Amino acid sequence: MKNSMNKRFFLVAAILFAASSINVSLAKDAGVIDMHAHVLLPGQERSLNPSTPGSPEELKKQMKAAGVDMAGIMSMVPKDNMEVTRAYNDFILAQAKENDEFFAIASVHPLDGADAITEIERVAKAGAKGLKIHPFFQGFDPGHADVAAVVKVAGDNGLAVIMDSISADDGDSTGKFVNLALANPQTKIVLAHTAGARFHEMILFAVFAKGPYYKNNVYFDLSATAELYANSPRQDELMWTIREIGIDQFMFGSDFPVFDIKPAKDTMDDYGFSKEELTKIYSTNARKVFGLD
Repeated sequence: MKNSMNKRFFLVAAILFAASSINVSLAKDAGVIDMHAHVLLPGQERSLNPSTPGSPEELKKQMKAAGVDMAGIMSMVPKDNMEVTRAYNDFILAQAKENDEFFAIASVHPLDGADAITEIERVAKAGAKGLKIHPFFQGFDPGHADVAAVVKVAGDNGLAVIMDSISADDGDSTGKFVNLALANPQTKIVLAHTAGARFHEMILFAVFAKGPYYKNNVYFDLSATAELYANSPRQDELMWTIREIGIDQFMFGSDFPVFDIKPAKDTMDDYGFSKEELTKIYSTNARKVFGLD
């Protein structure tokens, strides 16, 4: 009788231990990922937001306060200055190596030609998970042939390409994003900010997804845009657009330090998405896009 009770005790204990191990594993795999954050780069003195320090220490402090487990930190580089480009990228790579909370999103200027291609190959080998390019900040046309070359090489080297998609002076930008995606099906393209005030145009990707040529390789981050439209007449339209395109294509981002992380996450929590949808937005999708598993 006593031996039987002991066996039952150890069996129950083993089951409970296994269950707790599964729960821990699931919790670790789920987590919360902020895939769009900036930090001050070497030689920079001013934060993107004068009221918020852009240091890695401030980023980690805000991540902890918001319950965010990982952040993609990114550089943006000037044209015709490969020395600065390499220094910025090396800093981002070093920060990611030294801090488990970070993963590296490097940058090149697409119009730097062969030098940009060489740098993409270098940062990919050094552990970068993505590449950030910015049509407005860097001053290039998304339809330029050199941009297509950068997007292709990045994809060939396993890097997702994050491209700012807010354009105040290019009415054709949505079509150019579509063309890039169709021409480079092997590259995961992330349209940062979901086109901002023109988010409704992104529904084109839901239309293309119904055909045989588009490989559903465009993703979106909700940084800035979700917070700007919260509690507005267009919040429901934004949610509808996200669901029509597909929850699997969307990720959480704060755009730190332009926006603080906790308010950005609190906003996302309160938007009205289901728990399953939030798990994808907060974690599953970013892990897939950036190969974080």
